[in-house]
Amino acid sequence: MITADIAPIPRTLLATIAISLCCGWCFNTSEAAVLKVIKHNGRDYVTAQNIKDFYRFTSLTIKDGRLKFLSPKIEMGIRSGADTLYINRILFRLSYPVVYKNRQYLFSRIDLDKLINPVLRPSYIKSAKRFRSVVIDPGHGGSDPGSKSRYGYEKDYNLKLANLLKRDLERRGFRVRMTRSGDTFPSLRDRVDFTNRISDAIFISLHFNAYNNSSAKGIETYALSPKDTGTHNSRGVKGSVLTGNARDAENIALATAIHASLLKKTKAEDRGIKRDRFTVLADINKPAVLVEGGFLSNPEEARKIASPSYLALLSTSIADAVVTYRNALRK
Repeated sequence: MITADIAPIPRTLLATIAISLCCGWCFNTSEAAVLKVIKHNGRDYVTAQNIKDFYRFTSLTIKDGRLKFLSPKIEMGIRSGADTLYINRILFRLSYPVVYKNRQYLFSRIDLDKLINPVLRPSYIKSAKRFRSVVIDPGHGGSDPGSKSRYGYEKDYNLKLANLLKRDLERRGFRVRMTRSGDTFPSLRDRVDFTNRISDAIFISLHFNAYNNSSAKGIETYALSPKDTGTHNSRGVKGSVLTGNARDAENIALATAIHASLLKKTKAEDRGIKRDRFTVLADINKPAVLVEGGFLSNPEEARKIASPSYLALLSTSIADAVVTYRNALRK
């Protein structure tokens, strides 16, 4: 048994779910449960019941292998054996599936530390720093067009969205820098080095998706994979600590704010908040996310993405989320 390094707090915020709710779970540290680590296949796990007690969920119901945690303003659910966790109907991909062992349901400690806790309680992320600047990275550019639809190239939509987002963020009082402002192609290394030189900033890389199946649609948002975990694009496990792993908690909180805001305003299909080791996430020394704003390979979404009004909607959604994220980090 260990005392958690994510100690309980006087109030719980779920502001990063983009609803800006203070959940108001009031309890003091002397009343709180501790997390009891269980070893399984060489990895640390925590029981579902322990999570329910630690976070003071009102109830935990289990039926046919489906787990549902409830509090007055939070619902969290998952099926045993799955890595798809829903928090207030937002889809998160865990690093490891929930395990059933000895009549107990187990969550990996990595997912607890690197996902569940930062999302439920962003105001207590220890590494969080104040920021005044936002670095926008319009993906691709120049000789690298990215994906293509019948209406145009991804590189152009990325830049159009970036310009709108720059305007919207500046209107909200942020200082904005862009890794490219024209049809050029800074290397991935150049984008990282440019961003790392800017102090008190967060980083948002903008992209649009494509797939060989035209029915694929929706929005997905990426944060860096934690140490000793895989990715959600089948790229295997890498054990070494990357530069961006120092900001794991902030990364997932920022991704949550942006993803939830985009879904709420666009009503797009939720493809989840996922993990990967994209270079622009792995080597950045500040909170960083990569947003895939829809599928150019899907005829319906391609038409939307070609619409200035839809790009404007994506922009305001992201800008509002940056404000939500900033406010959620304040104690």
